[in-house]
Amino acid sequence: MIISDYTTIKGCSKEYWKLVGGSGLMLLAGLLAFLIIEINGHSITNMTNQIVWGTPHVFAISLLVMASGALNLASMATVFGAAHYKPFRRFSAFLAIALLCGGLAVLMLDLGRPDRLLLTMIHMNFRSMFTWNVFLYSGFVVLCFLYLWAMFEHEEWIKVAGSAAFAGRLILTTGTGSIFGVIHARELFHSAVTAPTFIAVSLTSGTALCLLLLVTTFHYTNRSLDFRLVRGMRNMLIFFTLMVGYLFVIEKFTKFYSPAFYDVERWILAGPYSPLYWIGVIGCGVVVPLALLFHKRIGESTKGIMWASALIIVGEMAFIAHVLIAGQAYPLQLFPGYEAASLFQDGQDGRYFPSIVEIMLGLGGVGIAGLIYLLGLRFFRLLPERVVAPAGWEPWKP
Repeated sequence: MIISDYTTIKGCSKEYWKLVGGSGLMLLAGLLAFLIIEINGHSITNMTNQIVWGTPHVFAISLLVMASGALNLASMATVFGAAHYKPFRRFSAFLAIALLCGGLAVLMLDLGRPDRLLLTMIHMNFRSMFTWNVFLYSGFVVLCFLYLWAMFEHEEWIKVAGSAAFAGRLILTTGTGSIFGVIHARELFHSAVTAPTFIAVSLTSGTALCLLLLVTTFHYTNRSLDFRLVRGMRNMLIFFTLMVGYLFVIEKFTKFYSPAFYDVERWILAGPYSPLYWIGVIGCGVVVPLALLFHKRIGESTKGIMWASALIIVGEMAFIAHVLIAGQAYPLQLFPGYEAASLFQDGQDGRYFPSIVEIMLGLGGVGIAGLIYLLGLRFFRLLPERVVAPAGWEPWKP
């Protein structure tokens, strides 16, 4: 494999500053939305007493899940010995940090009283997954920084740091999925398969985002990227996406096996949020990407692979939105086996449509991640000028 020296980009082109400006505008939009919500309260959003986690949380959790998956290329090289992905280790670890910062910023800015954040750190409830996630998120950032430090300065510690970061990403995503999987009161949330599904979704979406950014960055910075490596990442996408589909099938099989879940599963498949499930989660997240990646012509082209990657990211956000919003919208069963009725939403489906201010706040997190990534390319040597796959190595052809 040929790897030239890692270099920064000059960052003087109009295209670069347009991207920086676009990310900066999204950040400013997010800050403006934060100030509007801080002054007027959450009543100006479309979140309600039933839908308390809305669009900002979809953006935040999507970024956090992709942050875990973004480390995949580095883990493949360091932990699993896939040497042909070694040139992307720095890029992979840095992108994970950028995405995590964007996601955590949205979560923090959407708190009812972010000025009292310190109180949540002083008074902790260790029976809550939210408390444990405070340590998981901050710990993952530290592990990624140590991994980068080893790659830049101390090669002898790369195996240790990379293995620790790999373990941290699995624990992090398990914790994020467990926020929902351990909630017994919400029938759509509660499932032992939720945490593994989040891990699988992180692998697909994180790899898809890495692929999009690598191809785009190498193209617009006039660097050379061997297309065989792109095809290798395509193969990873195929297997990860098949794993996601498998877990979806297993969960449905398990739920439909129990009569207690008949109503909620019928509601998922044919209720008011079924288009989000069928078009977003299943269509964009599994079926259409697999059809593109398995196609003999489209699956062998850069554009086809990038379209499939983009759809996988859309599907990941649809999955998070479905788990989060549809999970809250399904009526709580206060007394299983009995009918309960009152004047306050009992037995009624929750209705929700995102407001502009919520979308602005979510985009603010995307802007933060984008700025960190763009500035990282400018000031840190994250990518080599030229990467060529090992002689004689050919990726599997589906």
